[in-house]
Amino acid sequence: MKRITSVGVVLAAALLLSSCGGNSALDDTEAVVFITVDVDTYNPDINICGFLASGTDITIEKLNVVSNPKAPGVTLGNAQDVRILRWVITPERNDGGATASPQAIFDQGVIVPAGGTSNLDNWRVYPVEYLNEIPLAYLLPENGGLDPETSNRNIRQRLVLQLFGETMGGKSVASVPQPIQFNFFCGSP
Repeated sequence: MKRITSVGVVLAAALLLSSCGGNSALDDTEAVVFITVDVDTYNPDINICGFLASGTDITIEKLNVVSNPKAPGVTLGNAQDVRILRWVITPERNDGGATASPQAIFDQGVIVPAGGTSNLDNWRVYPVEYLNEIPLAYLLPENGGLDPETSNRNIRQRLVLQLFGETMGGKSVASVPQPIQFNFFCGSP
């Protein structure tokens, strides 16, 4: 009886270890392609007072969304074209402050051909109304113009962009998270 229990424990441990294989984030999706984002041209210096006055969202001047095969030599067809459905932007502080801006989620569609690229111009990545939220609101003159966490007149954050969608064949796809560096201030830097 003890031998059966010991063998059962060993088999359970072996099964557990073998199920933990695959350490790539790209393996988390079902599709034979994965998506990457290439930020070609953008202005990292954001005068929040200017954006709030104009009412315009923060955009990336030139952004390329690329579909890549997971394995070399794979033949890709129209069923592997990707339909991006959701953009998630997660701000992270990289200036010593702890409080980051709120996450932004956009439900919008972009088609990326299998093994190809979609070139996007002036693509919205962060809504203007979030510039009135903490911590960026601290930089406004009426709030003292100073970040209380760092005592600086600017806040540096990376906006981590991740795209989610599916292939035309119905397989889920998520992009590799892409950090984009920004320096937020009010007035002149």
